[in-house]
Amino acid sequence: MPDLEPSRLSSGTESGPRPCVFEPPAWNWSKSDDTGWWVRADWAKALLRDGQLPLDEWKRTGRLTTVKRGPHRVVYRADLPEGSVYVKHFLVPNLRAKARQWFRSGKGRNEGRRAAKLEAIGVPTITPVALGERRVNNFLLENFLVTKEIANTLPLDEFVERRLPLMPLDRQGRLRRDLARVLADLTARLHDAGFVHQDFHPGNLLIRIEPDDSLRLAVIDLDALRVTRRLSWSDVRENLALLNHYFWIRCNRSDRYRFLHAYLKARREPTAPGTRNLSRDIERSTRAWAERLWRRWGRRCWSRNKYFTTEQRHGVRIVASRSLDSSSIDQILHDPEGVFYRNDTIVLKDSRTAIVAETTLMVKGRPTRVIYKRFNPKKPLEFVLNLLRPSRAGRAWQAGQHLKSRGLPTPENLAYVVKTGWGPLGRWLTGRAYLVSIKAEPSITLGDYAKTVLAEATCEIRRRQIERLTLALARLLRVLHERSMSDRDLKAANILIVGDPEAESIELTLIDLVGVQLLHPLPQGRQLQNLARLQISLSDVSGRTRTDALRFLRAYLPWGLSARNDWKGLWRKVARLIDSKEERNRRRGRPLS
Repeated sequence: MPDLEPSRLSSGTESGPRPCVFEPPAWNWSKSDDTGWWVRADWAKALLRDGQLPLDEWKRTGRLTTVKRGPHRVVYRADLPEGSVYVKHFLVPNLRAKARQWFRSGKGRNEGRRAAKLEAIGVPTITPVALGERRVNNFLLENFLVTKEIANTLPLDEFVERRLPLMPLDRQGRLRRDLARVLADLTARLHDAGFVHQDFHPGNLLIRIEPDDSLRLAVIDLDALRVTRRLSWSDVRENLALLNHYFWIRCNRSDRYRFLHAYLKARREPTAPGTRNLSRDIERSTRAWAERLWRRWGRRCWSRNKYFTTEQRHGVRIVASRSLDSSSIDQILHDPEGVFYRNDTIVLKDSRTAIVAETTLMVKGRPTRVIYKRFNPKKPLEFVLNLLRPSRAGRAWQAGQHLKSRGLPTPENLAYVVKTGWGPLGRWLTGRAYLVSIKAEPSITLGDYAKTVLAEATCEIRRRQIERLTLALARLLRVLHERSMSDRDLKAANILIVGDPEAESIELTLIDLVGVQLLHPLPQGRQLQNLARLQISLSDVSGRTRTDALRFLRAYLPWGLSARNDWKGLWRKVARLIDSKEERNRRRGRPLS
């Protein structure tokens, strides 16, 4: 069975010079039509039929599955009697891609060369067994790279997100420590040799757990690997920030510091900066990188791409997630109002400014309960104001994408629908707008839970739940603010408890996102407003004391109630905002909620 040992791509020894790639005697050459093939001798019979890769035959016999498909590359997995292989089909869909290959080698050949270089420094990676290149008039066009499967492995991101949390806590802690050390050693070996992976994230690393619980890592997707003569510490910082971006929101500071300490120890560079200084620089670069990436992800929800689609028909425009079936999109485009009059629709709220209903739509081929909300114009000339700023429905749609991009909990938005006028300004003169989102089940709002469940619970149960909810709320708000998001209408009615409220871990999520806004850096005034608004909505919770409010503040602040946080000053500012809000509502005759 293939393993994670560095693979030899042709003849030669580990101690000798780096062997040539895709050349005799280890590789056979053949050509059919305009495509030439270099195939490793021991795989020639298994891979080629009449000088071609039999993809259609493998597909007919059920041996071929598509792993990934995009405009520039298609990845297949073929399960053959000789073993499983992966086929990367590099495409040239436009002039830029063609020009790239005229002046540079094909991506398949480049990956093979880089695999040989990684072998030379002892880094486990892919094992190429065939290379195909299609040339017309000696110009390279599409090309193929076939590699052996690295057995008994899975992507590192899948391991961290899905497998590791299911393990016992003591094993989790041990594997986390070992992972930091093994990943640091692999990264240091790459950097010592002058390698920089420009797409360095756990999706491009494979992990295998040995029988003795030791960990092995392998590097894949070598097209993004670059070689430099010598890396500066500035280059190192940026590359580590690229890797740190993934772990920044999934691992604690101790795990990240442990990785960096092991990395510097493995590098043994006399000019290396101190661990603390380098850690601070990496965190700063990570945040800058994350903010750019999150903003780019946040713009996806307004255009047609692999995540969203847009259509306009009969004076109705829709931007919908690809998860929403086309039959549901057609139904909404034909009559957005018709959803409210279906037999399976339940109206949850009907007010002057909005109608909220629960109904069923087809999502990913299955009937799914969704929340269907219509935003009514609050003012007679609201469509004119929408020329100057996004509409309420548009703000909620955008906020949902921002929260999702930053890993913050909220039900998935499925569609943004707006009735438009006619003429050149029709798309801007928006009238009624609609928002469709997944209904989280089972769930209850924090406000309803406090009024119904907590109010009727025994003193002991109420006290335990208030303490647990206090800590969960503090964590939610701290992460929200750390990732440059605020919600000026943050109240108990807009916070959802998903699942069992008495479960070991309480899951809170945000709903009604009209007041959610991205502000980077987040000003302190907005943080204080959010804290005050939440405190007001929790003021009438039965059994909640000032000590609970202080406990919330302690958990919210990054370093607890330390002197550097000036928690007393923060407490007083929030109290003044609460008094001001109560006085303003009393003067206007509006109830607090």
